Amino acid sequence: MDPSFGLREWVSLVSALLYLGLAGGAVLARSRGPLTPPFGRMCASLFAYESFEFFKHLTGAEVFGHLECAAASLVAPTTAALVIVFLGAWRSHRWLVVSGAAYFSFISLLCLGATVYPPLEAFSGQAPWAIALLIGLVPELGYLGVLLVRHARSVEPKERARTQLLVLALVLGVGGAGSDLASIAGLPTPRVAMFGLIAAALVLAALAFHMDIIATTRRLLIANAAAVVMVTVLLQALALSFADRPVLMATSTVAITLAALVTLRPMLAMQAEERARLRELAALGRLSAQMAHDLKNPLAAIRGAAQFLLEERARGASMDDQEAFVSLIVEQTDRATRVVDDYQRIGRAEAVRRPLELRVLLEEVRSGQQAASSRHPIELSMSQDGEVSIDRDLVAGALENLIRNAREAMPEGGAITLGASLSETRLSLFVEDHGPGMDPRAKERAFDDFFTTKATGSGLGLAFVARVAEAHGGRASVRSELGKGTRVSLELSL
Repeated sequence: MDPSFGLREWVSLVSALLYLGLAGGAVLARSRGPLTPPFGRMCASLFAYESFEFFKHLTGAEVFGHLECAAASLVAPTTAALVIVFLGAWRSHRWLVVSGAAYFSFISLLCLGATVYPPLEAFSGQAPWAIALLIGLVPELGYLGVLLVRHARSVEPKERARTQLLVLALVLGVGGAGSDLASIAGLPTPRVAMFGLIAAALVLAALAFHMDIIATTRRLLIANAAAVVMVTVLLQALALSFADRPVLMATSTVAITLAALVTLRPMLAMQAEERARLRELAALGRLSAQMAHDLKNPLAAIRGAAQFLLEERARGASMDDQEAFVSLIVEQTDRATRVVDDYQRIGRAEAVRRPLELRVLLEEVRSGQQAASSRHPIELSMSQDGEVSIDRDLVAGALENLIRNAREAMPEGGAITLGASLSETRLSLFVEDHGPGMDPRAKERAFDDFFTTKATGSGLGLAFVARVAEAHGGRASVRSELGKGTRVSLELSL
């Protein structure tokens, strides 16, 4: 092998093999998605480009240089076709692909012509060739960039992340190729095309082949962040080419860093949105599991009673003496209905306001809960009475939840205070106990769905209380001290 075989030749060889593998993978995976055919054509042109560059450096033959330029000229139209297919805009923007293909194919033919017509050697691989490519690249890819930005603004988060990944891949590929073209055109820029194109091809492969990298929004965001870092490094390398002009280099470096931070910001926002969505799905799953658990007992009782009655009937026994089992079925059916109603209220918590007397509501809640335990006297504290417009069932249910919690916090007994204060615009309700209180961590999570410190608790009670307050345009709060008790308040807007 030629002793001059160095790093550049190795990179060209490895790149050519990589593009050949990606193109072959696209051929084998044509049925896996609409992006694979245009991706395969793009990789084929990149394979030809890197192969001819490898043989040019290895042999020194100019013919391979002309073939390299011819292949490089075809990368742009195949990339544009890939973007148009990704956007699902082939029918409406086929003109862009066709016109771009015609323009760049003409440039490619001129380079091929240089292999047989010597005067064209002054064009192929020289400044006029680079300028001609830039003239075609800038408007075409600029227009595609506008289409991608519009697409990203109108789609759901996962598709938006894919679009951002495609944009970053284009920046890597076009930015790298643009640096080489600018250098050939006479500008003092480093030539980093091969590295930018490799990174871009790998990113595009993930999109084209539906690899694991795009399986979740989280992985998409990680890939996006990595691509932003690569783009930033590429641009910073270009900025270093202005070393002889320190002010311009410093300004470019700061601008590139700020642009990277601005680009990462929506990605972080999307990650937060994804985490919130996952929390909601997890809460829904736990709600479903808890509801299934709460329904199993009454359903088991109903089934047992019904099965017993069927067996008695099969034996010819009279049904006249089975009133207890019939009553059990009715009772457990009502219990199951209440469970469903409770969960519907928890999920909905929509306030249907009707005027009612505040004292009447509190007395009903107090008397109903007082009957449940004589060891927990409930004291009523009201600073002002009057008529309020609230959802009676929701508010009563929230107060009953709080009183039950207060009783459970004081298993040995103790007084509970049910209180209210009223103004023209606000209604404040509270339930206070003198139990062991909450530590700061429990208090912080008190209103979270499914958070509970009880061995048999569902963690839905205080979450429901918070939703009732929110449904009335207010909020729930908790004040608690270890060893002194807890006070949960509801501030409702009237």
